[in-house]
Amino acid sequence: MQNNLSTSDNPVFQNAVFQNPVFQNAVFQNPNAARAGGYVLLIAGLLVAVGLWFHPLPDHGFLERVSTLSSTPWWGVIHVAIAGGFVLCMLGSLLVLVAGRRDTGWFGMFNWGAITVGMNFFTGVSLINGYVMHPLTKHLSEPGAQIVFDAMNNLLVGYGWLGNPLFLLGLTGVTLLEALKPSFGLPRWFTIMGFIVTLLSWLRGVGSATGLYFLEFFIFANIPAFVWFAVYGAAMARWIQVNQKLE
Repeated sequence: MQNNLSTSDNPVFQNAVFQNPVFQNAVFQNPNAARAGGYVLLIAGLLVAVGLWFHPLPDHGFLERVSTLSSTPWWGVIHVAIAGGFVLCMLGSLLVLVAGRRDTGWFGMFNWGAITVGMNFFTGVSLINGYVMHPLTKHLSEPGAQIVFDAMNNLLVGYGWLGNPLFLLGLTGVTLLEALKPSFGLPRWFTIMGFIVTLLSWLRGVGSATGLYFLEFFIFANIPAFVWFAVYGAAMARWIQVNQKLE
């Protein structure tokens, strides 16, 4: 009788593979994807952190103010850099997601998926700020320019609502799992610190949404959060290079 099972579906083949001690001890099903994702996250986290270092404080809410944009000559450059970092965050998280980490269950997979999808939308906030809002402030005296400015302002707020909470939810989950059970040789104090600064990063959005504008200062908690993300990516890539030899 003809065997219609492919090699990957063959129970004999599966038992041979899954009983292999090397495979059982593997953290990722595809370590090459995870290693690539770690390197990408290293660059992404540092790029966003540098951009946020030069970012001015929010001005009472999510809408961008003409006065803030016009008084910040580097506004466009800052947000283009952050947008580039966000795109790399999305790429790195996607690579880690498809790598298939085996020891964090569905919650771990959800976290990386949330970061990926959240960054897909959150990138639009920085991109609109850098390429549209900042140049537009020079033309607000022209007919119809204010209408365009207000429309784009509302658009970036919409992108922010779709992207930022979902991204932070995923990153909070990643840091929580690491705080509970550190991996890749990271010390526990470092993983706990990552969880704390990620929680603090929520406060900027909470402040802008509720009118508790003094909380907007915590936008700068995102700087250590993204530095943590960068170090985490580097540690992941290094750990795979040293410990997990799977093709």
